Amino acid sequence: MEQFTSLEDVFAYVQTSIGARLFTVSLIADGGTSMARVYTTHPDVYPVGGKKTFAADTNPVWLEQVVEGHRPFLGKDEAAVKSFFYDHETIESLGCGAIVNVPVVKNGLTIGSINFLDAAGSYDEDSAAAAMQIAARSADLLDGMLSN
Repeated sequence: MEQFTSLEDVFAYVQTSIGARLFTVSLIADGGTSMARVYTTHPDVYPVGGKKTFAADTNPVWLEQVVEGHRPFLGKDEAAVKSFFYDHETIESLGCGAIVNVPVVKNGLTIGSINFLDAAGSYDEDSAAAAMQIAARSADLLDGMLSN
């Protein structure tokens, strides 16, 4: 499987495959207690370096499914986004009502997540499966970012 060599390449591929109005990439940070954003298509709203702590900002079901379970999260509509994300109003203000979050896994450990957001109804199970493939192709790239 061909690996991506830059986050810009990942986003370019996303635009020609499943699409995303808002696209972010985060790495596990702070000894595994948070995620820090390393790429964003909307730096004015979701800047690089922004963090979400697992204890305060993250739904425990999401954490169990994505970070611990290595499975995608698919929110097909605004109701799903609202029930899982404290920043749902910001997400909605960007015209996004659907989300796919996928873990980036390296050597059996989640090292980050890739987050795809678009209009309600934009994503389905096939989108989530495609997103998981994108994450797998991004694992070496993100692992290298952790080392720096």
